[in-house]
Amino acid sequence: MIKKLLFTIPLLFVWPSCLFAQDKNLAIDDFIADIFEQYTAETEKTLDYESFYDDLISFSENKLNLNNAVKDDLMKLQFLSEDQVENILYYVYKFGPLDNLYQLQLIDGLDMTDIRYMLPFVRAGEGSPGNNNFYPRDLIAYGRHNIFLRVDNTLESKAGYQPSENENDTSKYIGSGIYNSVKYQYKLRDKIYAGITLEKDAGEPIFSRYRNGYDFYSFYTQVNRVGIFKTIILGDFRASFGQGLVLGSTFSSGPSSYVLNVANASVGLRKSSSSNEFAFFRGLGGTLQKNNFMLSAFYSYRIIDADAIDSTFSGFYKTGYHRTLSELNKKHSVNQQTLGVNGNLRFKYLSVGLTLNHTFFDKELNFDKTVYNLFYFCGAKQTAVSMDYRARFFKLNFFGETALADNLSVATLNGISFSPASKISFVTLFRYYSPKYDELFASSFSQNSKTNNETGIYSGIELKATKGLKISFYVDAYKYPWPKYIVSSPSTGNESLFQADYMPQKSLAMFLRLKYSNKQVNVSDDISPVKLIVDRTKFLVKYQLLFKSGNWKFKNVNEINQITIGKSRSTYGFLAYQDVSYDFRKIPLNFNLRYLLFDAVDFENAFYTYESDVLYAFSIPMFYGKGNRYYFNLKYELSRHYSVWFKISQIVYADDRTAISSGNEKIIGNRKTEFRFLLRMSY
Repeated sequence: MIKKLLFTIPLLFVWPSCLFAQDKNLAIDDFIADIFEQYTAETEKTLDYESFYDDLISFSENKLNLNNAVKDDLMKLQFLSEDQVENILYYVYKFGPLDNLYQLQLIDGLDMTDIRYMLPFVRAGEGSPGNNNFYPRDLIAYGRHNIFLRVDNTLESKAGYQPSENENDTSKYIGSGIYNSVKYQYKLRDKIYAGITLEKDAGEPIFSRYRNGYDFYSFYTQVNRVGIFKTIILGDFRASFGQGLVLGSTFSSGPSSYVLNVANASVGLRKSSSSNEFAFFRGLGGTLQKNNFMLSAFYSYRIIDADAIDSTFSGFYKTGYHRTLSELNKKHSVNQQTLGVNGNLRFKYLSVGLTLNHTFFDKELNFDKTVYNLFYFCGAKQTAVSMDYRARFFKLNFFGETALADNLSVATLNGISFSPASKISFVTLFRYYSPKYDELFASSFSQNSKTNNETGIYSGIELKATKGLKISFYVDAYKYPWPKYIVSSPSTGNESLFQADYMPQKSLAMFLRLKYSNKQVNVSDDISPVKLIVDRTKFLVKYQLLFKSGNWKFKNVNEINQITIGKSRSTYGFLAYQDVSYDFRKIPLNFNLRYLLFDAVDFENAFYTYESDVLYAFSIPMFYGKGNRYYFNLKYELSRHYSVWFKISQIVYADDRTAISSGNEKIIGNRKTEFRFLLRMSY
C-alpha cells in the first residue's frame, strides 16, 4: 500500500485530471462508434455493430469494478489485448485493490489512449462481487425500459417499386420502400436483460395479402448470477467458446489496427439483440459455475431460410430479405436444431476447455459440386469437438484451440503473446484450417470469410516509443492449399500494416497508416480460355487528424491506394473527407456532418469508410467511381425520457453514369438520397 501511494500521490499533480475525465461532450454512443471504427479499419468483413454496441453500453451503464473483475469480463472490452487484461489482473493481485483510476497508468502496457477508452466502462474503489439476491419489487423499482422506433427511406425511386407492364411479373418488390424497426429493451442493472425486436426491410410487406405483421421477430431474456447459475438464457442468443473454431458467433475478425488483439474473447452464452436474421441461436441455455469449473449447455431450434426443394436444399439464404415472391419462398424452409456443450476448468495460470457441438436439419444440404466447394459441408447433420487452452508463464501468454470435425478434418489456432517491458509487446499466431474443415458456426481469426482452407502465421508488435507516440506493426503470411472462389488453384498471400499514433495533447490526435497486401487472383486473356493466376498487390496510405476545441470536434482524413494486377495493370484511387461535430452547451443538442470526395474509377480501388449514424445503425459504404458524398447527423434530447436521432445523406457521382446500382435497386440518375429517423423512449 505504501508503495502504491508513493507512486500515486505525485501523479495527482503531474498528470492533469482532465486526462481521466470522460469528455462530457462526447456522447457514449459516439465513443463506442469510434472504438468500433478503429477495430474494423481496412476490413471488408461484415461485423455485427449492434452486438458490439450492446456489449459496451452494458458496461457504461453498470461500470465494471476492476477490483472484482475476472478475465472473462475484461476480455469483453474488445479494445484490450490479452496481455493488457493479464497485466490489470496481476496488478490488482500483487498490489491490492485500485483506490482510483489514476493508478491505471502504473500498469504495464496501458497508455493514454487505452486508458481513455477504458474510462467510460470501468471504475475502481471498494466493492464486492455483488449480491445475487433480488426481490420482485426490484423489477419495477430499479428496472429500466427503452423503446426504439426507427424509420429509413430512400428518396429516389428504385426500379423494384415501379409498376410492371406484365401483371404476372414476380420479380418486383411486394412491399413499400420504407425500412422500419421497433425495439424494446428492459434492464435491471447487470442482473436481468430482456427485449423484443420487430423489423421489416425496405421492399418487404407488413400488412398485405402476403404477410400480416413484421417480417422478422426476435426476443431474448438473460438472467445472471442465480444460485449456481452464472447465466440463464431464453430466446435468441449467441455462443462463443475458445478461439471460435467450433462456436464463434460473436464479434470476430482478422487483422486490424489493434495489432495485439488476435485472441478470441470466449464470452460463452449471451443474449442476441441484433436485427441480424441469420447469425444467432434460438432456444434455451445456461452456464453453471462452481469454484473454478464452468459448464455451459444450450439447445437451439430455428426454422431458417434456404433454397429448398422437397427433401433437400441447395444453400443457406443469409440476407434476411423477403422483398420479392422468390425471396419470400425461401423464408422458413428448413428446420435447424443445434446442441452445444462447453466445460471449462480454470486454475491460477492455466485454463482448459472442451466444446462439443451437434447440428442437424430436417432436409439434406445438397448442391452442385465444383472444384472450389468440393469439401464444403453437405448432408443433414454435423458434429465437431474441440479443446481450447490458455496458460500464463511469467510474462508469456499462450492460447489456442484445436478442433476435429466428424469427417476427421482438423483446425487449429495457437498463439503466444509477450510483453518483456511496459513499452513493448509482441504477439505471434499460427493457424491451420483444413480445406475439409467447414463448421457452420465457426468464426475465428482468418483472412478468408470462412474458417477453412487456410494456413498462416501472423506477427504483431506494439511499441510505445515516447509519451503520446505509439507504433504498431503486423505482418500476416498465409496460403490457401485448395482452390477457392474465383481463384482456380492453390494460392498464397501476405499482408502488412504499419501505423503511428500520436497524441501530444488531449485535444489533438493523429495517425499515419501504411498497408500493403499481396494475394493471387484469376485473370484471363483473349487468347487462351485458361484462367491464369497472377499477383494482386494493394498499397494504401491513410492519414487522419483529429482536433477538438471547446465543443467543436474536427476530423480530417486523406487516403490513397494503388492496385497492381499482374505486371501491366496499375490503378489508383483517392478519398478525402472532413467531419465537423458540435455539442451545444445550453441545450441537449449535438450534430455532426461530413463532406467526402472520392476518385476510384476502377472497382478494384474501392474504399470502405465508416460513417456516423443514428443509434443502433451501422454504415461502412463502399465508394468507387468518381463523386462526392455528404451527410448530416443530429441528436436532440427532447426531455429526460425522449431522444431523437436524424440522418440525411446523399451521394452524387461525377462520372458518366446515368444510373446507380442495378436490378430492383436501380436508380435512374447520378444521385442517391437517404434519411433515417430514430426515436428513443426511456423510463
